[in-house]
Amino acid sequence: MTRHEALPVATEVAGVDDLPAGLSGREWHAASVSLLPGRLGRHYLSASWETEIVLATGEDGILGLLPVQRVRSRAVPSPVFDPAALAPRLFGEVEDARSYLFVGGCADLVAGAVTSAALPAGRAEQVRRALVARARAEAGRRGLIAAAIYVRDEELAAFAPDGDDARRERIGGLSTLAVPPDDERFLAALTHSQRRTVLKDRRAPGLRSTTMPARDAVGLGADLVAAVKRRHGIEEHPRLLRMRLSRWAAEPVGERVAFAVYADGTPDCLAVTFGCAIGGRLEIYETGVADDTPHRHEAYVESLIHAPLRHALDRRLTCLDLGLDADTPKTRRGATLSPVWAVKLT
Repeated sequence: MTRHEALPVATEVAGVDDLPAGLSGREWHAASVSLLPGRLGRHYLSASWETEIVLATGEDGILGLLPVQRVRSRAVPSPVFDPAALAPRLFGEVEDARSYLFVGGCADLVAGAVTSAALPAGRAEQVRRALVARARAEAGRRGLIAAAIYVRDEELAAFAPDGDDARRERIGGLSTLAVPPDDERFLAALTHSQRRTVLKDRRAPGLRSTTMPARDAVGLGADLVAAVKRRHGIEEHPRLLRMRLSRWAAEPVGERVAFAVYADGTPDCLAVTFGCAIGGRLEIYETGVADDTPHRHEAYVESLIHAPLRHALDRRLTCLDLGLDADTPKTRRGATLSPVWAVKLT
């Protein structure tokens, strides 16, 4: 166990199966629902990865946690997890993926630390830095390269505390949409161009939208999500995707919902978006869109943006996390863009 002199916390590394009981029942702050303790016993027990958890403890028990992972083979399971492809300036000379220690995990394309919701902001930042420092030290002790990919901008200071540009590289952008108390104030906050786009979307004929529990949309959505991934060069068999979506929809953390869009007057599903509402925000997980439809774009923005926004307004949420990529349709409808980073810690 390592104790940090400047921080009233101690850190240790534990296996996923050795985590203390009761973590899922506590309140936590995390960049994504994917990082919360309720998921650590599920996604991270993949055959492709070896996973451990860095724990930060104090007089009040567990203060925070940070997943660290190693891939079991020379190549990562998908190019989206390849630091050398994402940030060649930082990792271009690394040929064997087993050389990496992924700090903060990379499930669902987000890395980050988890801190107790009871901590004040300053103390939470101290805990994050202590967790990352221990992970960096573990990588050095094991002769590994500490890599963090998909770090949100608000956590960059914990992963790159010295502000060294040579050790970080922007690899994408995260789109988020602030959700005001009502639709009138949402429209008022938009620019003239954004408001015109949103109102034009709302006048689009021929579509109907339905919100349902996520588990009820897995059959509808798996093929559509697989089609989107295929267009981006990512192959995931629909059966495996259906199994992954089913597991995700059954998880007890947050409200798991889906937004399905149909051609009016027909049973044809044109688009499905899966999301999780938790802690004041609605976080988008996956979106699928049919290829062969004249209303493809309209169905896409209805499923990804407008239907989730209505749900967020109804639930009095304050933020819609729209995920990575496809920046233009999101920012044209009021979303703001923040950097997502890769960091070389050692």
